[in-house]
Amino acid sequence: GTSHLVQQASRQASGPCHSEQPPSAAMPIKIEFPEGYALCFVPLALSWVLNFFLTIQVAMGRKKYKVEYPNLYAPPGHKDADKFNCIQRAHQNTLETWAMVMVTMLAVGLVYPLSAAAGGLAWVLGRFVYGIGYALGNPSFRLPGGILMHFGDFPLMFMAFRISYNVVTDAATASMAKGYAKHLGIEL
Repeated sequence: GTSHLVQQASRQASGPCHSEQPPSAAMPIKIEFPEGYALCFVPLALSWVLNFFLTIQVAMGRKKYKVEYPNLYAPPGHKDADKFNCIQRAHQNTLETWAMVMVTMLAVGLVYPLSAAAGGLAWVLGRFVYGIGYALGNPSFRLPGGILMHFGDFPLMFMAFRISYNVVTDAATASMAKGYAKHLGIEL
């Protein structure tokens, strides 16, 4: 678990070399991922399908409701402003959270690979439902998808906080921090 990762990092940091020098370009580096980590790439790939789907919804909405570029949203007074803006808002809101959710999923997947992949998948599926519901032109229709996506992003946040808590309360982390501070000439 997390303690193993912290202990491994601590052993590496307390080795003979404390320099901040990057490894030589000729030196091979082996990276190992936990079993099941590859499953995190399923929701990651599906999130690109989601973005493409939402982009198509916006493009079709622009044509249907005659909202021209460079307007991100329908201009004030447009007769179909609410209908188009609901479609655009579903896409825009997804873009506002997409990177953070996917990065969190990939990061916590290093410790909890199956749970992270499940959380990422729930978020993506929830965003599909959110986008379809919101595109119907009534903001309240986005709520079922909003609830479903939170079955994905909230557990991912919880896992990230749990890993963080385990790291900062681990004795090896304190020892590593003290060793680094000493290397910098700071006594703790």
